Amino acid sequence: MSKRKSSQPHFNRSEVAKILNVSTLTIANREKTKKYPDPKRDMNNYRIYSINDVMNLQLITYNHIDTKPIISILYDKGYRDTKYLGEIIDEAMSSRVGSNVRR
Repeated sequence: MSKRKSSQPHFNRSEVAKILNVSTLTIANREKTKKYPDPKRDMNNYRIYSINDVMNLQLITYNHIDTKPIISILYDKGYRDTKYLGEIIDEAMSSRVGSNVRR
């Protein structure tokens, strides 16, 4: 069964760490030293990251955007419909003009 949501999916810190191939402690340290922007928080004060946030962190960390690890995490989260996954990524990418993107 594929997962469909009307809003963009969000990621927690451990998922972002997998996407960026760093530890959660590295993300925390970079946020603390202001190398990364402070993340948004949900009602329970947990850190949440949008796809655009993750892409910004990829640009800060690696100077390019790689959608493959984002798609992999979304697939693991239950987004099995590849057409819908493509729509999510395309929507996020369409708002980013001039980015160095690797698909």
